[in-house]
Amino acid sequence: MKWILLLSCMLVVSCGKQDQKPVRIAINPWPGYEFLYLADQKGIFEDVGLNIELVELASLADVQRTYVQGRVDGMASTMIEVVHAVGEAPDPLTLVLLPDYSNGGDVIVTRKELSTLSELKGKTVSAELGSLGMFMLHLGLQKVELGLEDVLLDNSEQLEIQDLLSDETIDAAVTYPPFSTQILRDPNYHVLFDSSEVPQQVIDVVSIKSSVIEQDPEWVIRFHQAWGKALAYARSDPEDAYRIMAEREGITVEEFEEALQGLRLVDENMQALVLSDRSLIQNAKEVCSVLSSNRSINFECEGIEDKVRVPSR
Repeated sequence: MKWILLLSCMLVVSCGKQDQKPVRIAINPWPGYEFLYLADQKGIFEDVGLNIELVELASLADVQRTYVQGRVDGMASTMIEVVHAVGEAPDPLTLVLLPDYSNGGDVIVTRKELSTLSELKGKTVSAELGSLGMFMLHLGLQKVELGLEDVLLDNSEQLEIQDLLSDETIDAAVTYPPFSTQILRDPNYHVLFDSSEVPQQVIDVVSIKSSVIEQDPEWVIRFHQAWGKALAYARSDPEDAYRIMAEREGITVEEFEEALQGLRLVDENMQALVLSDRSLIQNAKEVCSVLSSNRSINFECEGIEDKVRVPSR
């Protein structure tokens, strides 16, 4: 019996790896994150010796809240949620993956009669407070020498935006696929500003509680392997991969493919390079500064680089 047990353990990398406690990662709908969902559905995490449980939530706000409450070990999010989380929770977070740069995927949408960002002055704009929405709105208004104080901020969540635009409760909104895809099906709405106008400033990351990474130095390497395998599967069988990912987003395959055009995916081979780039921590500092200046956070940004970490080489 002993040799049978030993053989079984060898087949799953090791007994310890098989019995490891699952690392729970909160995730919301966003095309760049769907490759993690694909990895989960296709058993890729298990193939590389990882025990990962994805916790599916409706919004970035839910993702952040769930992490801060201690119900997950990490999250797929923007840098904004990472900065919030390390200020509200005691543990540092390690950035373990940069899935993509938003390159047009995040947008400010409005009715056709509003044609310029300048026309938003005095208007009601939905942007989830303290979120990427606020940061995107800040970046857009900067382009026309306006600030957040020049608009009326609405704090509605993504699921509500389409109805609020329809009944004219709001004049514009910061949004992203699949929500933006659904809104822009209506020809009465169009895009005023998108993230391609501010390259590499809107970043998506996967962050894990640093103590989890410290317990298993090989975890990040295997996670990158899983990411690479998910991207490879999508290239080899796009019909099946895109169907799986589009269904979770609640959009068509064609719409999902179109949404991907608004991202610049970062492959497995580039992960070590982008995660070691000091500009990533600089981005965290800039995000913290913007959130602080708009009183979206109630903690100091000094020392943020000690709380937002990158994997050690």
